[in-house]
Amino acid sequence: MMDNVFFAHPEHISANRLELVDQEAAHASKVLRFNVGDELYASDGKGNLYKAQVSSISKKSVLANILETNSEPEPTIKKVLVFGAIKKRDRLEFAVEKAVELGAWEICIFNADHSERSRINEERLQSIVLSAFKQSKRRWLPEVHYLNSLDDVFDHYLTYHPVMAHVEADNRQAESLSYDKNLLLVGPEGGFSDREVELAKKKHAQMISLGKNRLRAETAALTMLSQFLFTE
Repeated sequence: MMDNVFFAHPEHISANRLELVDQEAAHASKVLRFNVGDELYASDGKGNLYKAQVSSISKKSVLANILETNSEPEPTIKKVLVFGAIKKRDRLEFAVEKAVELGAWEICIFNADHSERSRINEERLQSIVLSAFKQSKRRWLPEVHYLNSLDDVFDHYLTYHPVMAHVEADNRQAESLSYDKNLLLVGPEGGFSDREVELAKKKHAQMISLGKNRLRAETAALTMLSQFLFTE
């Protein structure tokens, strides 16, 4: 059923067979009750969608023979959403989930100068990313990076062009992205510090406004991505 796309890790895929394991296998066998001979669809998160036929089922594994492979190339224009860590877990998870649905190539969460420090459950966030990836039927699974400062962000993404949402951007509207690799920068609840703004300017960041209203951090992050929703 194309309504349900499973995730098969690349290491569990060979030339003619794929394997669903753990939760993916349980969902296929126990929830959706696939049987031997049924056809399923699975993605490897690397641009490939597989149509396969179930050959065997156990509690923790579903094996299927690959019938067809449909490959999607990497997007020409990559959008990496970078935002300051959000202390409240539900808001952080919401931002990450929707960023996947809105087409972020990668998601980077960093400790901004004004961020309130909190522990991030990376395993839970990865589960949310995977769920949103399957629900939105994307072919490329976004990676999530966790960095200690905006300085580290710029060091990690040396070849990316920065676009910063800044409250003092004179209501300058976003333009179409003209670079292949783009960093979309959004601050935490307290906004970017003066130091971070100056750092971004030294990196030749494009400064844009997200409108006249003050936005929560998670709203700003998603508004930033939506500015370039149709940029591919």
